Amino acid sequence: MVFESLSIGLILVISGFFLSFCTALYAHARVTKLLRSVSDLDWASLSDLQIDVEKLKRHSQKRQANVNASQKMTQKEKMAAAIEEAQLARQTNVMPMQNVER
Repeated sequence: MVFESLSIGLILVISGFFLSFCTALYAHARVTKLLRSVSDLDWASLSDLQIDVEKLKRHSQKRQANVNASQKMTQKEKMAAAIEEAQLARQTNVMPMQNVER
């Protein structure tokens, strides 16, 4: 019984070490790949990339503003249609009074 617990614990420790080692190797490979890709990067190309990113950011912000504006207009149109529909529903519920003498 004690030997079983000890062997299970040892297997868990070895598997945990193996998983952490594999994770470290994967991280090392990714960092090495990143360092290779940016090794020939100079300041001029970095500034060009920064300018491109700023342009893309401005473009996406303008596009998002346009989408928000169009959604706001459709919400206003929906609200106006709902108000108009509610007013028409109120008008149709009103029955005209008839001249009834008592």
